[in-house]
Amino acid sequence: PCRVVAPGGGMLLHIAPSSMLTQALAQVPGTTSSSFADTLSYVLAPGASPVAARYVLRAIATTARRRGTYELTEFVTRLCNHYDIALDHVMAEATEPLPALGDNDDDLPSFFEEKLTSSSAGFVNVRSRRDGEARFYANAAFEASFAAVREMDATWQSGSMEINSLFVHQEDCHLVRRLFGELYRACAPDEVLEMSTPRPVRAYDRAAAAYALFDCRGAMLVQHEGRAFVGLVELFLHAPGAAPVAPLAAPSEPPWAK
Repeated sequence: PCRVVAPGGGMLLHIAPSSMLTQALAQVPGTTSSSFADTLSYVLAPGASPVAARYVLRAIATTARRRGTYELTEFVTRLCNHYDIALDHVMAEATEPLPALGDNDDDLPSFFEEKLTSSSAGFVNVRSRRDGEARFYANAAFEASFAAVREMDATWQSGSMEINSLFVHQEDCHLVRRLFGELYRACAPDEVLEMSTPRPVRAYDRAAAAYALFDCRGAMLVQHEGRAFVGLVELFLHAPGAAPVAPLAAPSEPPWAK
């Protein structure tokens, strides 16, 4: 099944001492501390799906366990206590391996596979996270214009920058974070959710060596009690006159050059 989700609010986190919070957020791969806090604030905002926080915190706890990061583990524990989430639903280590996605480990759920292979799709980037291990996929158009899979893999491993900032203007990255935050907070088991950013985003097209406006759509599927997430970003060149867009200053250099 697939349904569309409307966007909504956010909040600030006041769960742990600032020193612990700073260290914990720095231990999350593939993003920056402020970017992760921004996304998490949407996930934990009032009105979220009853399973959203549990699923997301389980994914974070698995990452913390794999990387041996004490502060991140402690932060997850404090979040569970604050939101009255049973620790054994979040911190328990899985005893059985996840089933294969399909005929081989590269297979994705059909919705996402079709997006990657469709000739009518836009610029497609898919992120899969299973028991704390991330994999990235992209169609040829996305790799040619925005970022190669190897770059996203390297960014995830280094934790030095937000993956979205490889191609999205730094002033528009919050729109993509909000998109994923809203998808997380509305998640339901085995159900693909879709939504769009409230306005187009600027993305740097390497083929054209310039920024352009793109309509940005996202999708997410959560499976196996939060042990497996698949997310999608799809960009379409924004049609002039389709919707009013507030003017924003162009940066002096593309995001990946910083």
